Amino acid sequence: MTAQLNGRPATVEHLASAVGGYGHFTTLRVTDGTARGLADHLARLADAHRRVFDTDLDTGFVRECLRRAVPARGTVIARVTLVGSPFADTADVLVTLREAGGTPAAVRLRTVRALRAMPEIKHTGTFSQHFHARAARRAGFDDALFVTGDGHIGETSVCTIGFLGPEGTVVWPDAPVLPGVTQQLLTRGLAGLGVRVEQRPVPVADVGTFRAAFVANAGSLLRPVSAVDHVALPLDDEWMSLLRRAYDTNPPEPV
Repeated sequence: MTAQLNGRPATVEHLASAVGGYGHFTTLRVTDGTARGLADHLARLADAHRRVFDTDLDTGFVRECLRRAVPARGTVIARVTLVGSPFADTADVLVTLREAGGTPAAVRLRTVRALRAMPEIKHTGTFSQHFHARAARRAGFDDALFVTGDGHIGETSVCTIGFLGPEGTVVWPDAPVLPGVTQQLLTRGLAGLGVRVEQRPVPVADVGTFRAAFVANAGSLLRPVSAVDHVALPLDDEWMSLLRRAYDTNPPEPV
């Protein structure tokens, strides 16, 4: 992993303060100096910045910090974090890079009655998410699937989840979740391909009625879901190819 703070190499002290710091972030996939949904990621940061630091964000400076950090060739996963003090209205721009993984495999999800704190903001307080994900892995699953107190599906520890309904409609769960940028890109792309998309409550008891399910985020993009708890879900390569095609209809933007 490499890191830069405000466009310059970050020190160990910078990284240590950012781990438990007060702030918010976004994660995006950068390929050959371009990123799909870059404007959406910057809009997410600007909105969160007003909520977290009560001030407007200089997105031009954030973009310049990102541009300095990413390589001109290849694919990396970039995390842009605005980190500071809860007693101040200024923040530093921390950009960290990691390698993009290989072809993602299908995932098995274990439900847990939980919600992320302040889900509308992608903030740095991620302890509970990682705790539940670790517990799911120790139980033989790949990730945790958060379920509301009244039994409706929300999201996984780090991904948006979507379902394919019997009639071919893509369903996003309507619950207190983080609005995903990859979700936004898929929604636009699917609409352009003539696929109906809707958002509605999804009771966990109804999982077995869907034709398929998938999880999405910037890191792994798209992964099919093979099971939720002990309910198996079909794996459909043609369906996953359609999702990838929908994602790819969004043009890459130069960083």
